[in-house]
Amino acid sequence: MTVDQKDELLGKKVTFFRRKMNWPLKILAAGLDVSIQQLQRYEKGVNKISASMLYQLSKIFKVDLACFFEDFEGHPVEKDDIYNVLLVEDNASDEFLLRKALADFPKKLHIYTINDGQAALNFLSDIAHDSVQTLPKPDLIFLDLHLPSVRGLDVLKDIKRRVHLNEIPVIVLSSSLNADDRAAAYSLQASGFIRKSFTYKEFKGQLHKAMAYWTDVVDLPRFSEQHAQAS
Repeated sequence: MTVDQKDELLGKKVTFFRRKMNWPLKILAAGLDVSIQQLQRYEKGVNKISASMLYQLSKIFKVDLACFFEDFEGHPVEKDDIYNVLLVEDNASDEFLLRKALADFPKKLHIYTINDGQAALNFLSDIAHDSVQTLPKPDLIFLDLHLPSVRGLDVLKDIKRRVHLNEIPVIVLSSSLNADDRAAAYSLQASGFIRKSFTYKEFKGQLHKAMAYWTDVVDLPRFSEQHAQAS
């Protein structure tokens, strides 16, 4: 199945749930804060539906995120075999580079992006308090320092103060050469600091090393729990 076909199927799913709620286009468009024309393009698969929008849709329709993917062809991968990677990044070019760099990483990764600091805080808070499963709880977080609404350091501080999140490794991504930014990130218990100013080859190498460490050398929290239960 091609990317275009998946976008089309996602759009059909949105239409299905909207009609199930007996909502005209204008009600869902208002809930998503988009125009009716934009919503029509999403439903037709013309515009790509982002992870952040899927999160919004699952909240609006009060359904599990997996409901949007049930009709995709191919055998589903066991959830236990997938590493969920949350990227908090507002720059579309940097998101593209990270996805490209990790495309050939030798582990199954589910990478989803939230591109606003406040939206990230809302999602991370909902993990513990929401009875409806939306985006999965991340096994690893890549966090940009410079975000709209809320600074990356404040997002990091919020993660580390929450009992249900503080064991998740957070790797800061930044183009900053300021040593104070790196020191501040580590003082808030960041698990790594990668500068975006590397060449693409160097950036990819740094990302692969970080991912290899957290998936091969140590047990991430979710996988540690599974190993304990198995034994």
